[in-house]
Amino acid sequence: MKSSPIILLKFSDLLDAGISAYRNKNFIILEESDAQSDVMLNQFYKTGYFGLMLVEAGESCYSVGDYRYEMEQGDMLFIVPGENFKVHFVSKDFNAKYLFFNTQMVNDAGFNYRSNDIIKSFSNHPSYLIKGNQMFFNRLKNYTVELAHLNDIRNTIFYGNEMIWHLFSLIMYEIEEFFRQTKSTSIPTSREETITTDFYLLVQSYYNKHHDVQFYADQLHISRKYLSKVVKKTMGRTPKDIINHVILIEAKVLLKGRTSNIGLVADLLNFKEPAAFSKFFKKLTLKSPYAYKKEELF
Repeated sequence: MKSSPIILLKFSDLLDAGISAYRNKNFIILEESDAQSDVMLNQFYKTGYFGLMLVEAGESCYSVGDYRYEMEQGDMLFIVPGENFKVHFVSKDFNAKYLFFNTQMVNDAGFNYRSNDIIKSFSNHPSYLIKGNQMFFNRLKNYTVELAHLNDIRNTIFYGNEMIWHLFSLIMYEIEEFFRQTKSTSIPTSREETITTDFYLLVQSYYNKHHDVQFYADQLHISRKYLSKVVKKTMGRTPKDIINHVILIEAKVLLKGRTSNIGLVADLLNFKEPAAFSKFFKKLTLKSPYAYKKEELF
C-alpha cells in the first residue's frame, strides 16, 4: 500500500487561520479548534516553524519523529521545524493553546547575535514533552494569553511591538532556564538568585549609560569574575550578553521612531560615535542600523 505524502504546514497558513489584524506577523497564538480543525488523524505533517502546545483539558496522542506522546491536562509539548508528526487521537473535550513562531521572531527579539543556545535547546530533541510542572505551565499560559492580547491590533497599545518583544524574550529565557535546570545538578543558592535579580534590575536602569560589566559588579560590591560566574550559572548567559540584549531591544525601538536618526540613537544609548553603534548593531543583527530602519517590520 502506497504511503500518504507528508503535508507541509506553512506559517502563512497559520496566519490565515487566526484573526485578520496582527500587530506582529512573526508569531501567532491559536486555540485547539483553530489549530487542528483541518488536521486529519494518522496523516503525516511537517511544520516550517516552532511550536509550543499547552494542554488545558482532555487527552490526545501524537507521534513526533520516532517518539509517541500521550498528552493530558497540564502537559506542554515543544516542536521544532522539519520534524514529521502525526495525530493519532484527540478526545472530544480536548482544549489547548498553541504558540507558533518563526525564526524571524526569535531574531527580532534579540536572540540572533550568537549561535543560539535557546534554539539549540529546542533542537536537541525532535520535541520535548513536559509533564507534572503546573507552575511552569501556568507561567507559560499567562504569557501566551498576554501575547495574544498584545498582538491583536484592535487593542490600542502604543508600545505594542516593544512589549511583545520583551514578553517573548521572557518566554525564551524561561524555556532556556527550564532546559538548563533539568540538565544541571548545580542549583543556584538564594544569594546567587538575589545577585542575578539585582543585576538584571540594574541593567534595566543603566543600560543607556553603562555598557561595561565592571560597572554592574561595582554596584553589587562583587568582583566582575564572580558576577560572570553567577549570571552564567543562573541565566545560562554572560552578563555582557544580557546587557547587549537590553541595549539591542531599545535600539530597535528607537530606530523605528520617526524622528530618531542613527546618530541620535547612538548618542541616546551612550555610544561614543555612530560608527561604534553601527558596528555593535550589525554584529548582533547581521544588518546595519540604516538597513533595519528602512525595513517595514510592523
